[in-house]
Amino acid sequence: MKKIDLAEAFVAIGLSTAALSCQATTKPLKDQMCAPLRAFVASVKADETRKLEFHTSWGQNFKDSTDYAFLAKRCIHDSYAPAKAVCDHLMEYGAIEFSGNNATRAIACLSPGTHFGWPFQLDRVEVSFPYGSEQRGSNVTIQFDKDSELGGMVLKITADGY
Repeated sequence: MKKIDLAEAFVAIGLSTAALSCQATTKPLKDQMCAPLRAFVASVKADETRKLEFHTSWGQNFKDSTDYAFLAKRCIHDSYAPAKAVCDHLMEYGAIEFSGNNATRAIACLSPGTHFGWPFQLDRVEVSFPYGSEQRGSNVTIQFDKDSELGGMVLKITADGY
């Protein structure tokens, strides 16, 4: 059995870690929510408004339920297929405890020049911006706040087509 010098081991571990860090920073992960979210916003026709709501509750169930739950989530898409695709992703992968992360992800997806540092915790936000071209697109509003009706938090994404 070959003896490994402790100093050599630390150097090897350090170089491996540095290589992984460089690789991670040069090739950011692609957020899988972006494609369905962009498709939802782009699908909204001129003079049409579509929205979705992602509700989350950490530590208890929603106010309209008598069942015990430590966490709860639901997504309202009004049977609009492109909004349902976003809801499907959020129901599978959306944050519940730190649900503000869902809002920062949505903002970053639709405004690619926008980046949030880590750690970044969002308690509430409302932003509006255009998505698309000057001739065709949607005015998008992203709201994240406490939900006084259901309890917990709610992320609302509204697209007004133009």
